[in-house]
Amino acid sequence: MPTPPPHPADFRRRPAARLRLRHATMVSMVMLGACTGFTPASGPRMADVMEGAGSKTGDVGTPQRPRLGYSVVTLDPDNVARLAAEPVGSGFSPAVIATPESDVRIGVGDIVATTIFEAQSGGLFIPAEPGSRPGNFVQLPAQQVNREGTITIPFGQSIRAVGLTPSQLERSIAARISARALEPQVIVTIQERRSNGVNVTGDVNSSARFGVDPGGERLLGALARAGGPRFPSYESMITLQRGGISERVLMAEVLYDARQNVQLQQGDSVIVTHEPRYFLALGAVGQTASITQLNRRFAFEDRTLSLADAIARAGGLADDLANPTAVFLFRFERSALLREIGVPQPADAPTMVPTVYRADFTNAATLFLAQQFPMHKNDLIFVSNSPSSDFQKFIAIILPFAQTGANIRAFIP
Repeated sequence: MPTPPPHPADFRRRPAARLRLRHATMVSMVMLGACTGFTPASGPRMADVMEGAGSKTGDVGTPQRPRLGYSVVTLDPDNVARLAAEPVGSGFSPAVIATPESDVRIGVGDIVATTIFEAQSGGLFIPAEPGSRPGNFVQLPAQQVNREGTITIPFGQSIRAVGLTPSQLERSIAARISARALEPQVIVTIQERRSNGVNVTGDVNSSARFGVDPGGERLLGALARAGGPRFPSYESMITLQRGGISERVLMAEVLYDARQNVQLQQGDSVIVTHEPRYFLALGAVGQTASITQLNRRFAFEDRTLSLADAIARAGGLADDLANPTAVFLFRFERSALLREIGVPQPADAPTMVPTVYRADFTNAATLFLAQQFPMHKNDLIFVSNSPSSDFQKFIAIILPFAQTGANIRAFIP
């Protein structure tokens, strides 16, 4: 016969078992109390961020140097106005912006055509016999400037052409043949420019190489010759290579700031690359969509993006989880800029300092500031959990144990 279940009265006859159960219940409750600081969370709480900072807005005196060495900046109208005045992205250096219009000169490899006029027939090039001809001139075959930098003119031998403008070469040829030709006049044209070429390649519709015109060639004109970029301007990065040095600028900045539409020089290379800018949104935000299978990673999709735009794109704050007083933005910021906005920095602070910007969204004024605060590439937004959500998580953890204790208590007086 099967053994009948124990009667509740049996527990009363077993003091040792009853004592063990009571001890287990008390130990469980103590352990749960110790775990209140370890409820599940997607990142640091506000107190953790604030206490770990080495410097904050409003600090005076010598800033501390914590292990991670980051600064915390609370958004206010003054520092947001200063941050909004910062350039959206890096532009060309002053030296590149000041590039003068190209002084086009003849170089090795250029194809040069020469036409010589004489005052009357019977000279060096125009025969004295009457005949049908368009005029008192002769057109010499086009020739390429050789490696020595010279071209050949009949009865003038080799004449140096490299480094001269067409008008200078005209005068040089006329002087060389003036002793035998009748009042010669010379016209030199460059049929094909090969020495002062500019390369445009990368993510453009049609890679191209072409010579710089005497009137000069600007960056946008060169890109137009190559059919323009294949991707939107806010995702197209332009790299200008000149003399062994490379400088980069976002194409959207070239369209926005006329100073970035610089003059090109002989030998320049323009490379266009597709580089979308992203930001991350972590913590108690309301979004669920993902970008290229990377959850919580969002593209800018515009030249500029504000903090308010970014939070809205991430789905806003999760109203059942978020602490609206603890919205943080993590980025590396220039130490000089931090000093300007009132965040003290050590004398030996690095050029780029880990920085946490804090926004309190319970303050209505912060909503206006968030519309002016500019986002940067690779910024990370983190929204901390509210204390009430942590309490709810803790209750969800202890409820099963409390129910178990209640069931046990039903058997133990």
